[in-house]
Amino acid sequence: MEIVKQYVEKIIANLPINDDERTLMNEEFENHILEHIDELRMVGYTEQQAIQLALQSFGEAHHIEKEMKKVLFPHYKWIRFCAVIVFTTFTLCLSSHFITKWLEPRNDSPISTDVILSLLFLCTVVFGIWELLYNEAKKAYKTKWLNVATIFIVPTFVYEMIVYWQFQPDTLEDWLLHDELLIPLYVIFYVVGRQLYTYSIGERKIRG
Repeated sequence: MEIVKQYVEKIIANLPINDDERTLMNEEFENHILEHIDELRMVGYTEQQAIQLALQSFGEAHHIEKEMKKVLFPHYKWIRFCAVIVFTTFTLCLSSHFITKWLEPRNDSPISTDVILSLLFLCTVVFGIWELLYNEAKKAYKTKWLNVATIFIVPTFVYEMIVYWQFQPDTLEDWLLHDELLIPLYVIFYVVGRQLYTYSIGERKIRG
């Protein structure tokens, strides 16, 4: 049944497992659901009703996927967070270096070891708190509108618009050299790194 296949695919699509494990898990999930559908049809439900009841009994695919990730890869979120923090700090330092060289070619790059460590520490604290609040909000409010974009990106750009309106820089160069620009850059790099990890590295099981 196509609807069952789509449901199972949503569950296992991003799990940190290899292809063989994915195929095996796909078959097990499908067979289990189809058996439950047959049982429901035997007691008098129509095919459509049986499918609906069987999927409801399993629960929402997204929540099952999250629980499966916790079982298969219990430290997934911590590894992702550390990897994304490093990615964010590196990309921000690199961007700052090239922006400075472009706008002020005679000046040395402001990036030093102390700056990198400071940014790394700041990023860890700020986004660590942000992630904790995000996870708690998702537990408390079950809504599709509560996602990475609404929690990280939207508030950042609202803040940036307010700051821009207050300072009103005369030129693009004035704005690029302003420290407030680091905030949206940091958030953009963090969200990009987070999504890249989730949909690429995070899909594979780490093998020793």
